[in-house]
Amino acid sequence: MLHSVLTFVHFGTLLIESATMTQAPSKRAAAEVEREDIITALPRNVVDRILELLPVRDAARTCVLSKKWRDIWVSLPHLVLDNLFCKKLIAKCQFFYSQRNSESVLRETVDEILLQHIGDIVKFVLDISAVHLSSYDVINGWMRYVTRNGVKELTLKMSDNTTYLITYKLPSFVFNCPTLTHLELSNCDFKPPNPFLGFQNVRTLNLEEITFVPTTKFCVINVPLLVGLTLKLCHRTQCLKIVSPQLESLVVRGCHHLVLNCFMNCKKLSVLGIELEKVVDILKHDEISTLEKLLFSVPLLEQLYLGPYVLELLSANIIPDGLPSKLNCLWHLDLGVDFGKVDHTSFALQLIKSSPNLSKLQIWVKGSDDSAETVMKYLETPTCLDQPLNKLDYVTISSFDCSKTELLFVKLLCARTPSLVRMCIEQGIAINSKEERNVTITLMRFPRASTKAELFYFPFEATNAD
Repeated sequence: MLHSVLTFVHFGTLLIESATMTQAPSKRAAAEVEREDIITALPRNVVDRILELLPVRDAARTCVLSKKWRDIWVSLPHLVLDNLFCKKLIAKCQFFYSQRNSESVLRETVDEILLQHIGDIVKFVLDISAVHLSSYDVINGWMRYVTRNGVKELTLKMSDNTTYLITYKLPSFVFNCPTLTHLELSNCDFKPPNPFLGFQNVRTLNLEEITFVPTTKFCVINVPLLVGLTLKLCHRTQCLKIVSPQLESLVVRGCHHLVLNCFMNCKKLSVLGIELEKVVDILKHDEISTLEKLLFSVPLLEQLYLGPYVLELLSANIIPDGLPSKLNCLWHLDLGVDFGKVDHTSFALQLIKSSPNLSKLQIWVKGSDDSAETVMKYLETPTCLDQPLNKLDYVTISSFDCSKTELLFVKLLCARTPSLVRMCIEQGIAINSKEERNVTITLMRFPRASTKAELFYFPFEATNAD
């Protein structure tokens, strides 16, 4: 709808402009009126949406379109000062001035935008991740302004600022902002005020490279309406406790501790993603046990992503007769698998078998070994996948190394997926044309349980080109 409106306005404007070049003065004036009518007749919500899709600089330029558009941009409820905006501004300034003066221009520009603004600021995005400021004092002023003007969606992305060795400390008025429903933070120190009642209206919380600084032994955050939480590369998460009974999506990546006890009562959890780095060797046994309990005690789990190191931790306690319970609601499974390890491979298949409604499977190959005889013997055992996967429609295997263990895994899936519609295999290493041809022939010869299944094989060069 919006694209059609934009196209119509642009096309109509071009027609009017071309016509006025050959018309008499009176007709040209009439055409100007008609052109203005086309623009001003657009509903305000359409105009707001058009300006939201434009960079701030271009949105400001629309004030010349007509009298009614003159002040529209200063009352936009969404202000997006993203990474591109800041980088262009700094680059332009550095061409004429020093780094210090570039900082001043950035401050003055944002100050001017906020001072000219009229009405509530529903959404505010400030991404200075590519800019190294010598001081963050001015940021507090901007945060104070937007939190006092009804901000609901706040995104603040700071740089790591190794140049000046400073970290932005999130001010108390952000913690105490009652209108917030979405909060996204990057590269900040997170120290709640004392006392802190929690984010009472926040529904989504995304924290990246955040350092938690507790006021007491634990940093308890009460978020009663929270449905989506992402923690990525955060520090001191062992001091963090989030109370969120309505949580539906939890993603934890690269954190040094698994703080999962507080999520055990989140019975509405439908999306769970956990990825850890190999360097995380300090995980305690009870943390791993909590992960197992969480994984198999969430009745509504629909989408699951487990990184290779998490799979390794879980597979250490694998049960030969199967997993503790079925994942009956799971339809999307995403795994990082090392096909050079029998525990990895076995646990991956156990998860697949324990998901009777699985329709989409993604495998990221994180290792393989042609000499892994134990894995090959396991995959050739009839009991490793002794049941058809009747709901599995789509399979994607990425970073495919063309090893014998991987090929056996593909052969096994093809033979046990009667509903398979498409399997995509993306090669992860460069091989010569002869080897590539042999792999292709081998894949095409695999018997398929599904008569409608299509197999797409993307060589390494083609994958990189994409």
